[in-house]
Amino acid sequence: MRRRDLRCLIAVAALVAAGCAPKLTTQQALVEEAFKACRPQGPSTRLERVERDGKFSVIGREAEAQRVHDCMVRYDQAERRDVRGSAPAPRVPPLQAGRLPGTWRGTLTLPPRSSGETEVAGPATVRFTVAGGALRWSLATGAASPAVAADGSAVVVDGELRMSGTVRPGASRTGPSEARAVSVRYSGTMVGDRLEVTGVTADRQVHLISVRRVAE
Repeated sequence: MRRRDLRCLIAVAALVAAGCAPKLTTQQALVEEAFKACRPQGPSTRLERVERDGKFSVIGREAEAQRVHDCMVRYDQAERRDVRGSAPAPRVPPLQAGRLPGTWRGTLTLPPRSSGETEVAGPATVRFTVAGGALRWSLATGAASPAVAADGSAVVVDGELRMSGTVRPGASRTGPSEARAVSVRYSGTMVGDRLEVTGVTADRQVHLISVRRVAE
C-alpha cells in the first residue's frame, strides 16, 4: 500500500510540475525550431540560453558554434523577417511587381555542406519574366559557384516579394550531384538599389540572394 501511495504522490507531483512549468513564448519556440534545423552544421553545439524575447546563446567548438549561430539568425530572418533594434529602419519605396522583369545579378550564399566546411558564396543571376499575365523567376549560378538552378512563380504582396518554386542542385567539378530537387520559398524586398532575398528549402537549407538589376 505504501508503494502504491508513493507512486501516486510522484504522479501528482509530476502533473503539478508540468502545470506550473512556464510556457515558451513565440520567440522562444522559433529559436528552438531554428536550433533543431541548424545544429547539423555544428554537432558539438548546444543551446545554452533562450530568453523570453528570443535572445539566445550557443556553446560548443568555436567554429561550429559560430556556424550554428549564424544559421539560426538567417533562419529567423527567413521565417519572421523581423528586424530588431532601436533605430528605425530607413524608409524605402514599396516594391512593385512592375519593377521586377529583367535580369538581376549578384551573389547567392549557400549553407555549409558539412560540419567541416564554411558557407559558399558565388555569382548568381536571377531573371524575372511575365508569362500569361503571371510573374515568373529563374535562378542560375556562375561557373565558379556550386551549380544551382531554380525557377518558379512570384508575387508581390504589400511591398514584399514572395517566390516559390523548385531548386535543383547541378553537377559539380567532381561529377553529377546526387541531391534531389526540392521545393523552396523565398521572400525579399528592396534595400536601396539591391534586391535582398532570403529563402528556405524543404530540407531546411537557408539561401541568401543579393542582386542588383543590370542594364539590358
